Amino acid sequence: MADSHAAAHQPDPNAGASARVKTYINVAVALAILTAIEVASLYTPGIPNALLVTALLVMSVLKFFLVVGYFMHLKEDSNIMRALFVGPLIIAILIILALMALFSAYILLPHTVL
Repeated sequence: MADSHAAAHQPDPNAGASARVKTYINVAVALAILTAIEVASLYTPGIPNALLVTALLVMSVLKFFLVVGYFMHLKEDSNIMRALFVGPLIIAILIILALMALFSAYILLPHTVL
């Protein structure tokens, strides 16, 4: 009797796995929706360049955090591991913005002609 009572309070080892699968499916759906919004925004006429670039960068960063946070399990790692991923992301964004400014693309402010 004591054994059956103790077995009734044992956690189900499969309960966590199904919750993880559901989380991964939700993240994959969110990534698919964000990608669809990104592609649709590229083909939508009339969006100001500054708004388009800003929106694309924000969505890219969001997708980055979803991928590394859930699929690469970074949200469960230490802060030093997060810094090793977020640091290069910030550097990459700054390089992209610098290249866009160098080639006279509209970034966050309208281009002015002197």
